Amino acid sequence: MQNWNDIQKAIAKAQKILIFTHVNMDGDAAGSSCALCRSLRAMGKDCFILLEDDCPRYLQFLDDGGMFIKQAPWTPDLSIAVDCGDDSRIERRKDVFHAAPVTMCIDHHMKSGPFAQLEAIDPAAPAAGSLVFELLQAMNAPIDKDAAEALYVAIATDTGSFKHGNTTAEAHLDAAKLYGYGIDAVKLNNFVYGSYPLPQLKLEAMAVERVQLFADGKAAISWSTQDDLKRFGALDEHTECCIDRIRSIEGVEAAAFLKEKADGRIKVSLRSKSYADVNAVARQFDGGGHLRASGCTFYCSIEEALEQIRPALEASVAP
Repeated sequence: MQNWNDIQKAIAKAQKILIFTHVNMDGDAAGSSCALCRSLRAMGKDCFILLEDDCPRYLQFLDDGGMFIKQAPWTPDLSIAVDCGDDSRIERRKDVFHAAPVTMCIDHHMKSGPFAQLEAIDPAAPAAGSLVFELLQAMNAPIDKDAAEALYVAIATDTGSFKHGNTTAEAHLDAAKLYGYGIDAVKLNNFVYGSYPLPQLKLEAMAVERVQLFADGKAAISWSTQDDLKRFGALDEHTECCIDRIRSIEGVEAAAFLKEKADGRIKVSLRSKSYADVNAVARQFDGGGHLRASGCTFYCSIEEALEQIRPALEASVAP
């Protein structure tokens, strides 16, 4: 359990609040920030979620109240980073974040240094959504059905539908409590897992066809380029599940998927199943995340990035 006293006091004093989460938003980032924003608005706060890229289409249903904005309407009294413990992940928004007289971070990623004035950091938490849920309960904040559904999406997606290594008793208990708010889990699972655009499935098939296995089949690597996206008529967000397809190959312990971005950067997603520390791999290249799910960025060609990440991934599965 976190000590939320200072955080509750800061929220009580603030009127204009901006929430920040990492670029390339995932379910935990979108769900936890939307739930927090809804509840803060219900408390009478002026609150928005400031983005610098678009929310993925499959998560846009979480915002039906104009919460996502791309330009700050004012200098906030309080900036809250959710599911993001490093201002490199809010690069084009960090000046707005730090302009607030009070800054706050609620996160469950491993981190190496201070980021905000007030922090609730718990790498053992199954999702940032679990920490936001804990905070809202500690504040006796209003939680409506929409906020509860956003929290469910946050926890369910970050635990891989409650099957990844970060699935704890807390994750199941939180989900059980959220059912008490009347959530429609079938609807949510259909939104998130039951409706895939055809270009996304084509990209995933390509990623599997292109995969390279090494380290006696315990490591796997694949990639996509901007030309691949154009060929399939796909969006960048359609690459998000490719890493899960690669990791799911029988015998694979650790996997990497490299994505060429429009600006030439190479974003690397790293995942492992049971023992490989992919956070240590990511940190070799100034990245980070979780023990079993991390990422990093390269500023070189995809061929050069493959050459660098491969031996590090191989070392992670060595006996």
